[in-house]
Amino acid sequence: MIHLYTGNGKGKTTSAFGLAMRASGQGLRVCIFQFLKPKSLLCGEQVIIRKIKGIDIVAFKQSHPMFEDVSMQELKKIVEKDFIRTEKIIHEKRYDMIVLDEIINAVDQGFVDKKRFLDFLRSIPEGIELVLTGRGDISAIEQYADYITVMVEKKHPFRKNIPARKGIEY
Repeated sequence: MIHLYTGNGKGKTTSAFGLAMRASGQGLRVCIFQFLKPKSLLCGEQVIIRKIKGIDIVAFKQSHPMFEDVSMQELKKIVEKDFIRTEKIIHEKRYDMIVLDEIINAVDQGFVDKKRFLDFLRSIPEGIELVLTGRGDISAIEQYADYITVMVEKKHPFRKNIPARKGIEY
């Protein structure tokens, strides 16, 4: 089945990682791929998940221009290459659950071709639980999802110019 965690609210990655831990706790083999996370930022979830047996994590060395100075063209080439690697690993069927963290952003912003991504969704091997996170237009993706959770931001400290806090936002 395909899970979709989206919306402008906080908690998409956190929910996906929680599900990954639950799956691992029940003996499922899990791999998490993280797209568009800042190269310079070591997220708390990366630190702890690496200590859990049965969960592999691939944190691509991609940085969105909002985090670091990188051209959109250069980033598109990097993300495309990493997505091809991701597809290959998924089709090897080594994992029961795959998390594609921030993939919706990558598709919505044109770093991964939308048609190619939809073809990918149609080609997921049977028996693989797929979890997609990120914000952006999901209208073309949602027909493939079995679960859709939309995180709604009602209030956030960022709106008061309070910066992201270690251990809470990353």
